[in-house]
Amino acid sequence: MKKIQYVKLLGLLTVLLLLNISCKDDDTLLRGSGITEQSWSTNQTYFASAEQTLTFTFTTLSSWTAQNSSAALLSLDNDAGNSGKNTIKITVHKSSQEQGTITIKVNGYSSTSNIKIQLSNDNVEGYEINYSVDQYLKEKYLWNDDYKLLTPNFKQAYDDFLRNTLLSMTTNTLDKKRNSNGTYSLFSFIQKLDPDLQSSRSAKEKKNLEYNYGFVNFVAVQTRNTSNIVFVIQGVHKGSSADKAGLKRGMEIAEINNQKITTSNVQTYYSKLMQPSSPTSIEVKDKDGKVYTIDSGPIYVNPIIHHQVNGQTGYLVYSAFESGFDQELFDVFKEFKNQGIEELILDLRYNGGGDVTSANLISSCIAGDFCIGKTFASYRYNDGRMKALNNQRPIQKFVYSLYDNLNTSLSDGGLNLRKIYCLVTDDSASASELVINALRGIDIEVVLIGTTTHGKNVGMEGVELTVDTDKYLLFPITFQAYNAKGFGDFENGFTPDYEINENKPNGEYFEGYGDFGTESDPLYAKAISLISGTDLVTTTPTRAANQAKEQAQIIATPNLNRIGMIK
Repeated sequence: MKKIQYVKLLGLLTVLLLLNISCKDDDTLLRGSGITEQSWSTNQTYFASAEQTLTFTFTTLSSWTAQNSSAALLSLDNDAGNSGKNTIKITVHKSSQEQGTITIKVNGYSSTSNIKIQLSNDNVEGYEINYSVDQYLKEKYLWNDDYKLLTPNFKQAYDDFLRNTLLSMTTNTLDKKRNSNGTYSLFSFIQKLDPDLQSSRSAKEKKNLEYNYGFVNFVAVQTRNTSNIVFVIQGVHKGSSADKAGLKRGMEIAEINNQKITTSNVQTYYSKLMQPSSPTSIEVKDKDGKVYTIDSGPIYVNPIIHHQVNGQTGYLVYSAFESGFDQELFDVFKEFKNQGIEELILDLRYNGGGDVTSANLISSCIAGDFCIGKTFASYRYNDGRMKALNNQRPIQKFVYSLYDNLNTSLSDGGLNLRKIYCLVTDDSASASELVINALRGIDIEVVLIGTTTHGKNVGMEGVELTVDTDKYLLFPITFQAYNAKGFGDFENGFTPDYEINENKPNGEYFEGYGDFGTESDPLYAKAISLISGTDLVTTTPTRAANQAKEQAQIIATPNLNRIGMIK
């Protein structure tokens, strides 16, 4: 009888023990992956050629197993191991499956760690430049310590290499911008130089040739309940083919080479007009049927779109900080000073940035004597470079007393203003925001009119790289900029003091654009009303009469203008 009771008790204890183990497996697994060190990043995809072997190291707190999602593509030297330091070698094979994942599971832990691998394309031409790009990023990239932990796939096209590698990182958040569709774009960029264009960033006093029809930018507009789309011109560069043909701000392009603009080709035609890749000639037709023949040059693109003096108020529309046009820019400020302006409206609504030197020029001319000896900006570099600087941010002064690019004092254009009015949109970025921040850093009031600026508080130090006869310009993010008060956290943009959306200032629908420097432009009119103290009634004549009938809406297009703060 006692023996039977003992057996029953032993059986009960066994059941309880099994239940306890089961509960532990289901409910009491330790949090985390159980991996204390791993040589891979779970956010990165690792590229390898066929029959290439990748080696990864890791340390686990318990025994582990590896699961292979694609045996045809990947093979392992071992798929299990004990706690402690471990190594796993993964060989990639030629396969119809181009992607696979190795999942590491540590016993007793709730989560896993994945190694994502993709078969690379060995037929890519010109990938050799990626090795030079890699070396520059390791030295200068603002997040270079984390970049050094990556295992890049070098056999990609040069632009894919930069984009895919940097987007795989998680710490470089200031280099990324989340798009409306949930994807991310990079501020860092690389471009291959056309041998027919004499372009150089190393000689900034020289203008840069580029293929360009002459459009500052467009907004794509679709009439509600129809498939009709037009490109409405936001501005035209002086001296360009578009300018010579008579195309102006506010005009509407309805056809390109006798083809209507539709939802299926709007992105293609936008890119064709904004970013031509060769000398070409096209015909564009406005909404009234008039045809304009324009060509893409190449030309020197003048960023000074418009300037005027009205009484004691100066007005400047400036589309990019191009140091090759510093003399023309300085001449505008000398004109402003000679005419004795006391108020300035600075229009940066389509200005994505450019050279820091030109940003300093325009800021110094605005501030005049008030900026002498003061800090324009200070810069934070990556940890290694900052350590060599004893962790002291290097300071750049306002260049009012001597501007090296023109080898002159800027006093002839110094306005000595304590307040300016700045017209801005989401396209106002980088060096444009640097000007706003620098002036506020020395207590010059900058009144913003428009919509929130883009938000880019980091900049680039460009380098020209050469492989064989091919030349590339690489502009990775290498520094963050701060003003004299130490403020540099404007990655979310600057909020306007007076919010006006020029695309729909009075309601839900697009109404058109008034000319620069007239009261039909609602942003300019608001600045004038603040200066004069008189409310102005503005109308946009291009569409206002038919507004109720047309109900035109904006169609999203990619912004192809480079966004830069370049040293």
